[in-house]
Order: sequence, then C-alpha cells, then structure tokens
Amino acid sequence: MDDELRTHLDQLEAKIAEARADGQIDEAEREELRVLVERVRTDLGAGEADREGLAEQLEESAVRFESDHPTVAAVIRSAVHTLTGYGM
Repeated sequence: MDDELRTHLDQLEAKIAEARADGQIDEAEREELRVLVERVRTDLGAGEADREGLAEQLEESAVRFESDHPTVAAVIRSAVHTLTGYGM
C-alpha cells in the first residue's frame, strides 16, 4: 500500500478516535468508519482491491459525514484522492 494512502488512513483513524472521545460521533458512526478503513487496508495490502469501489464507499462516507463532521470528511476525501490516483 502506498505510504501516502497509509498516512491518510492513519490520520482518519486518529480523527475518528478524537471525534469519538469528544462525543462528536457515536459508536455506530465510529464502527462504520473503522470497518471501512480496515477493509481498505486489507484489500490494498492483499493486492485484491477494487479501488474504484473502495473510493466510492469512502466518498459516500465523506458525504454522510460532511455536515456534522467536516474534519473527518476532509480526511476521508484526502484518502479518496490518493486512492483514485492509483491508475484507475
């Protein structure tokens, strides 16, 4: 997996933890994002990724989180931009 994408995913996990600790996201939202980040890491690490599908899922999450959690959405979008730069 590309170092830049790994960095974005690490930042996303940190923002999720921060938002959860501050009570900005609930447990269901945290779990949704955790599962998605883990799927991206696993699929890309195994070389079996449907990058377009992963990018679409990440973008859908960014849209859902945009109004209530703009910093989380911004980090998700950074990951999407990095992911879509992989020869899609």
